[in-house]
Amino acid sequence: MTDTVILDRQRNRHIAFGSGIHRCAGSNLARMEMQVALRTWFERIPEFTLADPGAVTWAGGQVRGPRILPLKIS
Repeated sequence: MTDTVILDRQRNRHIAFGSGIHRCAGSNLARMEMQVALRTWFERIPEFTLADPGAVTWAGGQVRGPRILPLKIS
């Protein structure tokens, strides 16, 4: 399986934070925190690449994401 992060993708009505009365109370805060984190990263470190794409590993479970992500900062 290949994982691809597409930062400028179209809006996706997923249910990662639940739905209806079961919606996560912190979902809006989580989205805002991610927007601030990404904006700050791109302002401070605009040019970067993967140092070794083969070394990337992923964490599974409830919070899925990169566990090891070696970057080369230009």
